[in-house]
Amino acid sequence: MIDSTEYVRAYAERYRDLFPVRLASVAAVIFLTVWLSGWVWGIGFFAVQGPLYVMLWRVTRRSLAQPDAPGGGLRLKRWTEAITLALAVHNSLFVLAAWRLLPDLHIHLILLISGVLMVGALQAHASRLSFAAAVVPPMAAIFWITFIEPGVSPTLQMPVLMLTLGVVSAAWRQWRTDRETVRLMLEMSEQSQQLQAALSQSEIDRAAAERANQAKSRFLAMISHEVRTPLNVVLGLAEVLKRRRLPSAEAGMIDDMADAGGMLLRLLNGALDISKIESGQSEVQMAPADLAQTLTAIVRVWGARVEELNLSLELELLGRPEDFVVQTDVAKVEQVIINFLSNALKLTPNGVIRIVAQAQPASDGAVALSFEVHDQGPGVPQDQRERIFQPFEQLEAGRAVGGAGLGLAICRASVLALGGDLGVRAAQPHGAVFWFGFTAERTTVHAVPLPVEIDLPPAPHRTASPPADDRPSILIAEDHPANRKLLALLLEPFDINLVFVENGKEALDALSDASFDLVLMDAMMPVMDGITALTAIRATEAAAGRPRALVHMLTANVFEDDVARYMQAGADGVLRKPIEIDDLHRVVQQSFRQPLAA
Repeated sequence: MIDSTEYVRAYAERYRDLFPVRLASVAAVIFLTVWLSGWVWGIGFFAVQGPLYVMLWRVTRRSLAQPDAPGGGLRLKRWTEAITLALAVHNSLFVLAAWRLLPDLHIHLILLISGVLMVGALQAHASRLSFAAAVVPPMAAIFWITFIEPGVSPTLQMPVLMLTLGVVSAAWRQWRTDRETVRLMLEMSEQSQQLQAALSQSEIDRAAAERANQAKSRFLAMISHEVRTPLNVVLGLAEVLKRRRLPSAEAGMIDDMADAGGMLLRLLNGALDISKIESGQSEVQMAPADLAQTLTAIVRVWGARVEELNLSLELELLGRPEDFVVQTDVAKVEQVIINFLSNALKLTPNGVIRIVAQAQPASDGAVALSFEVHDQGPGVPQDQRERIFQPFEQLEAGRAVGGAGLGLAICRASVLALGGDLGVRAAQPHGAVFWFGFTAERTTVHAVPLPVEIDLPPAPHRTASPPADDRPSILIAEDHPANRKLLALLLEPFDINLVFVENGKEALDALSDASFDLVLMDAMMPVMDGITALTAIRATEAAAGRPRALVHMLTANVFEDDVARYMQAGADGVLRKPIEIDDLHRVVQQSFRQPLAA
């Protein structure tokens, strides 16, 4: 430790800070000397003490200026020991000389050398040798004057002895405390440096993680767009073909193609959900919900699928109906139940699947809710029950039926977001019970009014007509030829006029020449992208006082921040790829004065 930079700096600072006390003690001695014995003695004392203190000051300044110099700790230690010894010896010899030449000042000199002992002993000392150098010479002088010189009264000897021993013992204890203080200061400094380094490293790691997360988001956005674009064509064409009369063999192949495309879409959506969960973007949307009603609806909707598989589905509700009405995120609850149920249907060859829900009143008006899905499949081995809730982890049985290993990981994140827990246990006599539970606040659900017919306002006056004729018209900006063909097929049942352009610039030009009942705008296009085109359209409308065109973005970029940017740029809605045909038809129907039969 003696050669450490912090050690050198700490002791050099302590020597520097004590300089005022040392100089004050020297000035006091000179004053007393001049007062008792004249100027000659005072000047002689200063002539030796002054240069020694100058040397100590220079040593201290050098150590502070270069604390990391090689051998700096040892050099500070040796110099301070030598200078301290020289100062103490000179003080002692000065008092002894005065005692011999001025015996009438006997009592004064004893007090003077006692003061020198006290000042020297209580100063900072870098080593035991430095401490000894400060106390041994004045102690020797005290004992020589007090105990060796004959005729000194015992009444004087005892107080001097007690004073000397008291000063030395107190100084020794202080010296040990000073060393411990310096050691603690060094440790704290080292820990502070380590903490600062750790904080700096954590900031670097955080920035790197943030860059990696942003890169991952950009990658997922790119993959989402690139995969959804061809997938949109596959699923869209499959849906068009399914609505036509085809031979049974071909219809089966179309169904297989649609199922495979649906599996790919679910895999992509699952990856996006996992990305949102890992980045902390998955939020809980709390609202009043009747979970008993939600479970009943799930059983009713899945009833047809259960019958196709020759299985039975039972729902058991344990608890009062009002206890199932709580404040929660019903979408997450529904998501977990459906995922558990879907897995049960895949893995149960025959028998009964049971959904058991229980609601028990808890403290402070809360309700403890638990849900179980009992299947009669192969079950889950004990050592695999934690692993299957991790992303992309699944059993052979799950892999065999086409699972991607994302569903249970999303369920786990959803349940944890609700403040609950989930797991799986063995069922009797075989199978598995997937369960989850959480606590929610009791609430009430207001009755939802029945839907009413809403008269759409008449279409705004158009200053120009579409190029073809007076039929309702749609402008479609889409750069992908297969997507243009698909949209033409999907909109074929409507008696409308379709105008296709391949980029945002062409869409802007088309709107400047004609008016359209609806604009479908892709987001990523060459020459001018969809957002730039939409911004220019809205700016042109505002400048020219033209009626606002109805623009829906039709895009494979489906991240929430992308949708927010579209709406902020002036979009009236967003249709996602792969296209949901019912959503597309709904938008088309709402775009015209009179509903069109599809």
